[in-house]
Amino acid sequence: MPLLSLRPRLLLSFLLLLSATLPLHAVDPTKNLAPRYRHWVNEEVNYIIESEERKQFLTLTSDAERENFIKLFWEARNQTPGSDINDYKEEHYRRLTYANQNYGNIGAQDGWRTDRGHIYIVLGEPKQKANYPESRNVRPLQIWFYQAPNPALPTHFYIVFYKRSIGEDYTLYSPYQDGPSRLVTGLEGKNVQKNNLDILKRSLGNEVARTAISLIPTEPVDLSDYSPSMQSDVLLSTIKGLPDNPLTREMLAARRSNERVTTSIFLGANTAVLQPIVFRDSAGRMTVHYLFSYGRPEQGIVGLLPDKRTGYSLTLQTSVLTKDDKPVYVQNETLTGAVNESQAAAARSKRFGAESRVPVAPGEYHLVATLTNDLNHLAVRQRYEITVPDPAQVTWGLSKVLVFSPQPPLHDPGGLLPFSVSGLRFAPRGVTQTSLHPGEPLRLVFQIWSKPSDPATRQGHKVKVHYVYGTMQTGQKTYQQDEEIDAADFDASGTLLTGKTLSTEGLGVGNYRVVITATDETTQQKAYANLNFRIATDAETTELWTAYAATGDSRRGNAIDDYKRGLSAASQGSSDGAIAWFERAIADDPQYVPALTRLVDLLAQSGRSREIAALSGKVEMTHEVSQQTAIQLSQANAQVGDYPKAAKILEYEMQFQPPSSELYLALADVYQRQGNVAKAEDFKRQAAKLSN
Repeated sequence: MPLLSLRPRLLLSFLLLLSATLPLHAVDPTKNLAPRYRHWVNEEVNYIIESEERKQFLTLTSDAERENFIKLFWEARNQTPGSDINDYKEEHYRRLTYANQNYGNIGAQDGWRTDRGHIYIVLGEPKQKANYPESRNVRPLQIWFYQAPNPALPTHFYIVFYKRSIGEDYTLYSPYQDGPSRLVTGLEGKNVQKNNLDILKRSLGNEVARTAISLIPTEPVDLSDYSPSMQSDVLLSTIKGLPDNPLTREMLAARRSNERVTTSIFLGANTAVLQPIVFRDSAGRMTVHYLFSYGRPEQGIVGLLPDKRTGYSLTLQTSVLTKDDKPVYVQNETLTGAVNESQAAAARSKRFGAESRVPVAPGEYHLVATLTNDLNHLAVRQRYEITVPDPAQVTWGLSKVLVFSPQPPLHDPGGLLPFSVSGLRFAPRGVTQTSLHPGEPLRLVFQIWSKPSDPATRQGHKVKVHYVYGTMQTGQKTYQQDEEIDAADFDASGTLLTGKTLSTEGLGVGNYRVVITATDETTQQKAYANLNFRIATDAETTELWTAYAATGDSRRGNAIDDYKRGLSAASQGSSDGAIAWFERAIADDPQYVPALTRLVDLLAQSGRSREIAALSGKVEMTHEVSQQTAIQLSQANAQVGDYPKAAKILEYEMQFQPPSSELYLALADVYQRQGNVAKAEDFKRQAAKLSN
């Protein structure tokens, strides 16, 4: 019989029998550890340690190395790096103590070995527990309800335990592997899953029967038949494999990066320069694009990746702060890719630059960029003060000047890539400063900003652009060029993209400057921009290769961008501006919950109930909407007299949230306003039960 054709229980027995025949040298790899370290890796952290971490720990040869490993293990999980109090560690040992005192044999302190102990240690205290002692035809059950303890798991789910016999501890239940037949005693059901599902419905009700089919409340089930999907088993498997889950490992990697940054471990003499530029799009949205580039080739950027391929792996963290250093938001990006040997050699001979884009509302900010090489754990950080102009206040102006590489611009209609402007992405070489080899062309692009207006009103008008460049020293030769641009090319936001390629033929090694003047022929207003460039010797490295993070779909990307602009507007003290940006985010993506949450909260603070109620018809309620936001939406609808909508919002929310006195009281208030006193009193009684 092929091994895969064995039923699960027989397969387990077969594997146990097989394990008994293994060679004697297959021993516990922790056997030679001192008791303290064996206990730590086998019993204290066995449910939370990554497989790779465990392997590393077992290769250590001295107690000093093991102590340092344990210290770094907990620090990587510390939610406040560098703090004397590690909340994660304290919570873990609290859970471990609770499991040993409440499950298993308290004398043996083996509660951590039990199924309930395992789940409690990994997921913590459930939001709700329901006990079902042994009743006629049904084994003792416990059902635990959880709400989003980890992003790798569903937002809401149940865990079911049952006792096979009175003397045994509770066992983890699987809807697919076990089914209702494992929960029912006696012969009435004849070991037929559908029959036993009916017994569960009669004995404990539809809700318990539903949970016996699926542990996920949002998964559709048919209570008239037993037809479980594999989703519940996927959930249980994910819980057991959380330490090695990609999301868990990604969070740990980010925290390790943050820990390096927080403790200011910045090594290496190759500094990096932060060069930002502000562009605006045809809708008037402002975005800061920046290049964070090393001054010289950095050999360690390209190396051996964890999967043994050659490539690069970096983390770029951008902290957006107000002028007085209050945090606005933090943006983390992963820059990674594999290269072949010829590409690796070329990359090591060039300077490296990381690209990013930061959506913000008009105002003054501090940008703090931290670039960490995840291959050698070296990091560089730079800080920059930047002013983002308000399009409504700009009558005539120029952006900074971007120097771009010889490669042709790429079409980027979504405009979500770094250094994308007017549907084109330019590969950056520098902002307001760059280095070139003799004779290499200087390729420039910039925006001209005017007041928003109908392009038709600009027909026949011209913009004169004058370029002058050279050493700018008295008596020294300068080069000049002029061009005229049709003002009808401005878009409705008052933005025009233009540029120029300037020849450097005849310029010797040295420092030079370009000054650009743009004149509105109609108003004679002038605006200026300038940049510095250096003609370097052939021996100096001027070439640059860059990396940036991939983007998602344009709808969600625009929603995230506008949400960030809303956060930055709020940080500048503009509540109305923040509301406008959050509304735009929801228009981009009606299911983007973070924008909905902030928008409802701001409108509620201003007492704008009608606008909150109107949102109910524009957004799509999902299980991610918080209890507080749902109550605010419901109350607004009740205040404008739409009681059915107010009740519907809360009843929908109760499908995903554990019962709470707040939800019951909010429903009671809706029915009280509606005049349904009996139903209101019923919900008040249910709220009182939960409060006791």
